[in-house]
Amino acid sequence: MSGMKRVGYGYVSQTEKAIIEHLSREEAHMQAIIYTRPGCQKCRHTAMKLKQVMPVSTITADERDIERFRKQGYQSFPVVTVYKANGTHETWCDLRVDKIKQYTEG
Repeated sequence: MSGMKRVGYGYVSQTEKAIIEHLSREEAHMQAIIYTRPGCQKCRHTAMKLKQVMPVSTITADERDIERFRKQGYQSFPVVTVYKANGTHETWCDLRVDKIKQYTEG
């Protein structure tokens, strides 16, 4: 097994190890901004789950935010934007378990 290194999850090559470490660093640089409304259970749940894997900032939406989101086609809260390490971002509204799992389960 020349060139292979034993790590916590098995044997990997130096190239594989470098890729895994790079991806781990990228994940650490993701962050989310979540616009919420007072008393919103879906907002609390979304923030709680995403906080397990990335920094999360929550902002209580005011009337201007609500109007802006309506104009953008968002009909419910939370409004979530995840900023990725590669400079891209993804935005959605409402409790989207599929989107949350995309970030929390890999």
